[in-house]
Amino acid sequence: MSQSITERPEQVTELTKLLRVNLSERSIQVEEISKEYRDKFVSGKGLGAALLLDEVDAGVDPLSPENNLYFMFGPITGFAPGTSRYAAITKSPLTGTFVDSYSGGHFPTMVRYALPDFLAVAFEGVADDPVALRITEDEVALEDATDLWGADTKETARHFSGRNTKVACIGPAGENRVKFATITSDEGTHHAGRGGVGAVMGSKNLKAVVATGNAPPAAPDIQELKVEHTQRLGTSEEVSWARNGGTQLIVDWTQEVGALPSHNWTRGTIDDADDLNIDAFSAGHVGTDSCFGCPVACGHVVDFEDSGVDGSFKGASVDWGPEYETIGMMGANTDITNVTEVTELANLADTLGMDTISLGNVLSWLMEVAERGLVESDLSWGDAETAAEIVRRIAVRDGIGDALAEGTAGAAEILCDGHPDAREAAVEVKGMELPAYEPRASFGMALAYATSDRGGCHQRAWPIGSDAFGGERDPYDTAGHAAAVVEEQDENALTFSMVSCSFTAYNYERVCEWLNVLGYDLTVEELHTIGERAWNMTRLFNVREGFSREDDAMPERFTRPLESGGPADGNAIDDAQFETMLDDYYEARGWTDEGVPTAETLERLEIDSLAPSDRPA
Repeated sequence: MSQSITERPEQVTELTKLLRVNLSERSIQVEEISKEYRDKFVSGKGLGAALLLDEVDAGVDPLSPENNLYFMFGPITGFAPGTSRYAAITKSPLTGTFVDSYSGGHFPTMVRYALPDFLAVAFEGVADDPVALRITEDEVALEDATDLWGADTKETARHFSGRNTKVACIGPAGENRVKFATITSDEGTHHAGRGGVGAVMGSKNLKAVVATGNAPPAAPDIQELKVEHTQRLGTSEEVSWARNGGTQLIVDWTQEVGALPSHNWTRGTIDDADDLNIDAFSAGHVGTDSCFGCPVACGHVVDFEDSGVDGSFKGASVDWGPEYETIGMMGANTDITNVTEVTELANLADTLGMDTISLGNVLSWLMEVAERGLVESDLSWGDAETAAEIVRRIAVRDGIGDALAEGTAGAAEILCDGHPDAREAAVEVKGMELPAYEPRASFGMALAYATSDRGGCHQRAWPIGSDAFGGERDPYDTAGHAAAVVEEQDENALTFSMVSCSFTAYNYERVCEWLNVLGYDLTVEELHTIGERAWNMTRLFNVREGFSREDDAMPERFTRPLESGGPADGNAIDDAQFETMLDDYYEARGWTDEGVPTAETLERLEIDSLAPSDRPA
């Protein structure tokens, strides 16, 4: 089935369209997104949450045909530097919550070039056999992809390679519905990584989305603003950290404050951070990479083949990274501290299509429960070779890999019958494993993890940046964290509704500049409201799915003293401290004591008419 795209606009001023792909019926339709939704949410996170509430019934199995998967694009994708990104939005198979997962590279811009006035592609149903969706400037068509089923992400990308053609695809992990499977774009370098969006894509027998874009869409006079922001990203101090090292710099930051998780969240430092920091990876650094049109070039290309660095995988290489989260969770938290070994594990995850944050937690969890005698496994602390074999088994759900593919909470139930020690060793929120920031070194991070709409996540709010790293608040007290978390969640919700990169500092004022030059008529104050509105929409979805205060919980492990050897040594967060922060948070949000947005809050945000009628009072 194909759909002709016959009305390519001469100039893009307002993006209004949605491409709906029904895989069960093999039908493709072009629809208009309501002006009400575009005005209230712009795109991305907020619009995706509204569509998900409208079109996916309460209680559906995330891996069933009744769940939808949306690819969302921002209003300035393809126009502004540092914004070549898309969002994969769906109901998460890992958590059962709303999930929005973001990825950069060149693929999003190729979609914008081919479909210049589209904000979203909606996938519904399930194909009888594996398919790929091909998008060009002339038509959109479904193609047979049976021969590609079983191919890894890099093989799939190479299959479709061509001039101005980029791919978003799944690997074996997505095909086998690993609950933390990713969607990988370009040549295995960019990943919509969290919450199992790749498993949802696999459940629909959708192997790949292939976009060819030959020319940028015409737009109003944006050249002056484009030049200004390109120069800003290439020279300004505010993003210099990303240009000069990227997230690999964070290893030294977290080590210094005792927030680098190790030995499955029992310690906050490693014996020698110099083994895993940016200097250690520099021996294999062979270049940098960037997303389309971005001068920051924060991606590292690493190849240890001729580096002289010893390790189990001397020739290890990875096309982008490893990023800090991978170093922290696949490295420090598993006691694997050799850079070639962390690089090989990162490359395996990228190639097979798995989230390195969840995967690293799964490995460290298995190391701990095996040591305790709760599970029979040869995997031990620091053993990269056995870890690599386990990673391969998870991707195809072979043997013990079948249970581990459910995530740490699921594996604790399946392999250990829910043994209390196994559950306590599974460090997760709402089923999603935590990223590499130890909250006993930053109490605000415990609140950020607990209240994240998609489960344990640092990208919704990163209060460690302004307490342990920034000194604006006492990181070991409860005061002020709620307000900081709310402020960051709302601002990030706007960033994600714009589908722009959080590394490139598109703040409220800069977003306002771009939207208005493209024909929108918004103020900075209205953008604040759009961010808060988007956050409340995702909360409405989660409340509808049965989530409440009970689920905004801190992992039990953090109530025990931390072994850090640093300033956070001996810290613990007791239940009373956490509940104080959560009470402050709900009050600041305008939610009830159970975490439900009040009628007054919904009315103020003008989304009362969109809220499920049967939500708890």
